[in-house]
Amino acid sequence: MSLSESAAALAAGRLSPVELTERMLAAVEATEPHVHAYATVTADEARARAAELAEAAERGPLHGVPVGIKDLIDTAGVRTAYGSPRFTDHVPARDAEAVRLLREAGCVILGKHTTHELAWGGRTDSAFFGPTHNPYRRGRIPGGSSGGSAASVVAGSSLGAVGSDTAGSVRIPAALSGCVGFKPSRGRVPLDGVLPLAPSLDHLGVLAGSVDDAALLASALTGSPSDGPAARPRVGWLVGWFEAVLAPEVRSALADARARLEMHGVHVEDVVVPDEPRMPEAVLNRIVAEAGAFHRDAFERDPGLFGPDIAELMRMAPRTAGQAEQDEAAIARMTAFMERALGAYDVLAGATVPITAPPIGAMTFEVGGREWPIEFVLTRLTSLFNAAGLPAVSVPIVLADGLPVGLQLAGAAGGDGTVLAAARLVERLTPPLPRPAFAERSPV
Repeated sequence: MSLSESAAALAAGRLSPVELTERMLAAVEATEPHVHAYATVTADEARARAAELAEAAERGPLHGVPVGIKDLIDTAGVRTAYGSPRFTDHVPARDAEAVRLLREAGCVILGKHTTHELAWGGRTDSAFFGPTHNPYRRGRIPGGSSGGSAASVVAGSSLGAVGSDTAGSVRIPAALSGCVGFKPSRGRVPLDGVLPLAPSLDHLGVLAGSVDDAALLASALTGSPSDGPAARPRVGWLVGWFEAVLAPEVRSALADARARLEMHGVHVEDVVVPDEPRMPEAVLNRIVAEAGAFHRDAFERDPGLFGPDIAELMRMAPRTAGQAEQDEAAIARMTAFMERALGAYDVLAGATVPITAPPIGAMTFEVGGREWPIEFVLTRLTSLFNAAGLPAVSVPIVLADGLPVGLQLAGAAGGDGTVLAAARLVERLTPPLPRPAFAERSPV
């Protein structure tokens, strides 16, 4: 059952928290050899929590629902390593505020999902702890940095998950792994107890199997339902710069998704995004500046506790004042353009990621006849919405050669419900993806 269906069955007494938790722990055991989505599984704690909930008189909206938490988010009494060997013995004394809210809503925490080291990357292929595999194809990345969360949801080893999103780290793995990833507007989900990456860009978001599931999970974190208008949205379809580097299979999938919307009477118009050559490097440069400052002392004490790609980022020469000014001007121009466009449309739509999941270990990717650093490709279409603080969601729309493609929808600040309503419509008009066929493959 889905998260929403499970919550309803638990509320009606047709299912017990203990029974559902045991089912999910069995799914963890069955799927982990294939995907490695968990950094830590808290089976004993989950069983104890489920037994406690089974006897509880008070019931929250997610009473007995098993979920996973990204290993960047503190959990009291449970190792939280942030994907880094620096923190292998780190056991927080307190829950992050988001975890507290989920417990208050009645969730069972199954464990900690894998993350790219320090959440500073889009691949979730740790040099220290081993890679997480895409549920649809072994040897491909799940995306990141919330890669374990997406892989777990798609593999069926959690009903939903909480992840962080600094440049697309919820939406990228959702798109590449084949689930829904929703980043609410800036400030809607508290960041207390979450290791910072770039504070000016950091958000928390949710990953789930459907838009309804994501909305239900998000409502527990934001304290309010994420309802939106029932009417068909006015959709601005992002073209120009936004589609310049789409791989052919992604371009084809997007065209099919647009055709389905138009066939059902949705008003869709092109929004030509002007060329902005400094994007998304401008956002990634800001991340290097902010994350580099946060981790500088630790790196200078022991650089061996950083993976090779993070160490390379830490060794980058600081950007000059002139470069920073140019970066921020590019971000401001693109943000202003998107905000103007959202004055005419309810949501803006386009690809979440310009490619399907690349192989584990790939550091560059050829798109449009040019070799790009892989992080530039992965974050090209998502990072702007972090800089602007706008709500954005990725919805799976097709398997292209067996790998998922996601459609991204973004709305005006505070328009979270509108974005989710549009995502529900896309989901309703889109055939669901087939489940990954683990039985046909050997384990990792």
